[in-house]
Amino acid sequence: MTDSRRWFHRFAVRGVFWRQYLDFGLTNVPFYLRPVMIFFWTIFFFFLAAPERRAILSNLRVVLPGSNPLLNLGRAWLTLYNFAWTIADAADHKLAKTEFAYELEGAEFLEQLAAAKGAILLTAHMGNYDLGAAVFAERFQRDIRMVRAPEADAETAQHLDESLERAGAGAVKVAYNTASMALPFELLNAIRAGEIVSIQGDRAVAHISQRPARLFGEEVMLPDGPFMLAFVAQAPIYPLFIIRTNFHRYRIIARPPIYCRRAERGREAVIEEALRDWGRTLEKVIAANWSQWFSLVPIFPAR
Repeated sequence: MTDSRRWFHRFAVRGVFWRQYLDFGLTNVPFYLRPVMIFFWTIFFFFLAAPERRAILSNLRVVLPGSNPLLNLGRAWLTLYNFAWTIADAADHKLAKTEFAYELEGAEFLEQLAAAKGAILLTAHMGNYDLGAAVFAERFQRDIRMVRAPEADAETAQHLDESLERAGAGAVKVAYNTASMALPFELLNAIRAGEIVSIQGDRAVAHISQRPARLFGEEVMLPDGPFMLAFVAQAPIYPLFIIRTNFHRYRIIARPPIYCRRAERGREAVIEEALRDWGRTLEKVIAANWSQWFSLVPIFPAR
């Protein structure tokens, strides 16, 4: 990459400059001015990040069928506003170890996950998944291997890696979901060693294993890697989401585990059933918290 292209990538929507600017703002701007700053920066990015705005609108038309197009513009802005708060909170925890208040929904399943000797934490691009992983690792003294889609910008990826590892005191390790065949074996060994592997399962990226599924009555492509991994490792899958409710307040939503047990049926049938269970869980959580579904790419291609 040439120097000019590298410079441009720093200032692109997903570039590292904005992450560094956020870190600077959180350490130099008084906390009572933070809501004003986030409000106006959301307006700025609402117009600058046109592809992301269109993706949110596309997804909202399916999640909220028959919704008014003008109201959906306001809903798209609200989604980006919530996104701004969540990345600000994650940076705040990293830089100042700020404490956050939590309420639990499905506490018994969270306790099961914390006590599991190797498990898969299946989540979505919702709420504050980065902060949630760091707090979970710190609270329960568990190592988490977080699988993420590759960042478009290498400097942004490095910044996020360092942020997560710092926030989680070294207990959160990042692995990128690429076409490499080494990753599945790495994750399988981590589960067998008793670690928790965290994967986002609400959208499929190029070059990874995926298959058709139903979401809000539409056919979408979802990653099937978590379910194949669970089948081979015979490890439970725990759906878990962390939703922002107010200033420095979050709700952790844990759902019953999904199993991919070996049975008389073949592997494909077991994985298909588990994928349907995940789709139903995902629908319910997204429908109730659509303004915090930060899937900034179109999920429903037919639309």
